[in-house]
Amino acid sequence: MTLKQLENVSPPIMKQVLPLVEQLLPLYMDLAKGREDFTPKPEETRRLIKSYYGVSRNLLIKFNDDLIDDTPTLAQVLSSEAAISSILDMSIRKLPGDHVLPLQQALPDVPPAMANAVNRGSELLSNLTVGTPWESVAKEVGNTLGMDSTNILRGQVSKEMDVLVDVISSWIASNVGPKLLRP
Repeated sequence: MTLKQLENVSPPIMKQVLPLVEQLLPLYMDLAKGREDFTPKPEETRRLIKSYYGVSRNLLIKFNDDLIDDTPTLAQVLSSEAAISSILDMSIRKLPGDHVLPLQQALPDVPPAMANAVNRGSELLSNLTVGTPWESVAKEVGNTLGMDSTNILRGQVSKEMDVLVDVISSWIASNVGPKLLRP
């Protein structure tokens, strides 16, 4: 059965998950081939910011668990090298979470029948991989997809997302009001 056929017969939650699954294989293949670079490269991004960036009021958010964070470098470029640096209004906040937190979606409640199917599938995957190099991966997938870990993850992401939303909305609200336009 193809992914498209599965999407047509799947419950609504699977229709939300399938696009993610479709993206995993190409991403995995890129990583397996050693891809490490982003487009544009960091040097090019800094050059573009220095030359063209024109937003004077900025909120930079640094996440505690972000292993690829570039906030200090960006703050340096904005404050001393960017065309806008003379009128820069920059705030930096450090928050719980990681690089992908802003991309998270609220996880829907999983129907009990689907949770049971996922748990049974995890057990089957674990049993099929016993004694193979994939055994530890299968166990990790099973632990990650299990209902207890899903509920814990949902709660943690929800709290981190709430903090992020509060910080952003407070920052936006802190500068709302009538503005005098300069001629």
